[in-house]
Amino acid sequence: MGCEALRYLAAGGVNTLLTYLLYLGLLRLLDYRLAYVLAFVAGVLLSYGLLRHLVFARAGRRHALLRVAASHLLQLALGLVIVQLWVGWWRQPAWLAPVVAAAVCVPLIFFLQRRIFTPHVAH
Repeated sequence: MGCEALRYLAAGGVNTLLTYLLYLGLLRLLDYRLAYVLAFVAGVLLSYGLLRHLVFARAGRRHALLRVAASHLLQLALGLVIVQLWVGWWRQPAWLAPVVAAAVCVPLIFFLQRRIFTPHVAH
């Protein structure tokens, strides 16, 4: 596994831990779906900074911030489906739902975000 992938996993681990702790705090006050969305939005902002400055250490393609936000919206949509299935359909505990969503989403989003931060080469 390359250094970039290891940095991605480390940054993702920090981001996931912080947003999970936020989710748990919000879960005491809000419905699990709203808690998930709010924690996820906070994670998007943290993620861009980590991707830009630590993981890929380059500006990336044009409109990288918008592309990262779009990739996270894709992750949010997929994650919400997984959370809803986990809690609503399979009747599993809400506190574990974001972990399951992350396990599915993270590998998929890594490849998309790596592409965002890979300079475009004109032929």
